[in-house]
Amino acid sequence: MSGLVIANRYELGERVGTGGMSTVQLAFDRRLERDVAVKLLAEHLADDPQFISRFKREALAAARLVHPNIVQVFDFGFDETSGRHFIVMEFVKGHSCAELLRDHGRLSLDEVLHLADGACRALHYAHRNGVVHRDVKPGNILRADEGTVKLADFGIAKAMGSSSITQVGSVLGTAAYLAPEQAHGEPATPRSDIYGLGVVVYQLLAGRLPYEATSLTELVLLQQNQPPARLDAMDRLIPEGLANAIERALALKADDRFASAEEMRLALHAGASGAPVQGVTDQTRVLAATEATRAAPAAPPVRRLEPRAAEQKALAREARQEALPAKRDRHVGRWLALAAIIAILAVAGWLAFSASEQAVQTREITGNTTQEIVSQMQQLVDDNTR
Repeated sequence: MSGLVIANRYELGERVGTGGMSTVQLAFDRRLERDVAVKLLAEHLADDPQFISRFKREALAAARLVHPNIVQVFDFGFDETSGRHFIVMEFVKGHSCAELLRDHGRLSLDEVLHLADGACRALHYAHRNGVVHRDVKPGNILRADEGTVKLADFGIAKAMGSSSITQVGSVLGTAAYLAPEQAHGEPATPRSDIYGLGVVVYQLLAGRLPYEATSLTELVLLQQNQPPARLDAMDRLIPEGLANAIERALALKADDRFASAEEMRLALHAGASGAPVQGVTDQTRVLAATEATRAAPAAPPVRRLEPRAAEQKALAREARQEALPAKRDRHVGRWLALAAIIAILAVAGWLAFSASEQAVQTREITGNTTQEIVSQMQQLVDDNTR
């Protein structure tokens, strides 16, 4: 369809992207003389009046989102000549994350953080302005050649999702990035976008999806029965905190995820820098505890002393320790007393022997301690031997 002019203004050029719901072509805006991207929606969408009405409302909402990390919507409408609905957007010269995954398989940690940072900023701004993306996936996250990250298709996915004709094809094309509540038919919320971005970040780091399912039913069963493999378990170079942050973004329950895209952005950076990040979901904790219980060997029984018995044993031990010095003192005292008795007997014998030659001095010996008694006896001996 190259060479066709849409709305007498946009001259179509080469095709730059295609999908089941639309085709994107590079175009030249004759009026403003600039390159733009024109998305031509599938022809069968024109047959759904509900879609047309919803598309107009959502396209207007998306056009009001002006942010450095959001692909700007310039114009939209219906071209009678081609019979196609069209959307005119900012042209981003670069590559989508889908193309980066195709070409490289997985990306470096720094590059993934850069892409996630821009996507989080875009989502946070959109959510604060009341717009839910609903279709966050690698094909909608663009990296310009100069490095700027852009999130595309705001509001458009929401309009397309309301069409009964396109619902099946849309779900099959993006099932891996759908939040569990979306898969159950519940309305999408900002936390649904956080889940979708969590899947993208996981895929960019691991080179694979958290859940690899061939159908929506299989995806729902996998989500319900097992948590995805932890990123730090697959690659030791991925910090634990970053793995926790992504795990939280992928929580089965919406309330367990980050409250905002800005909170997720800060957690990703903190986790990558090594800071602790709470990210383990209840489901993961239960499974981990079960596995740990199965793997751990049975612990030997531990004898526990009752408080009173333990206290009594401690008191007895202290009493024994305090009694040791007193016991030693008693032994020393007994030896000193024995020495004193021997000394007394010796003095008595000597006094009896010398009684015939001179008068013997006698005195009463008193004392409170063995040392005092021995000292007085020594003095008595000295007085009688001068």
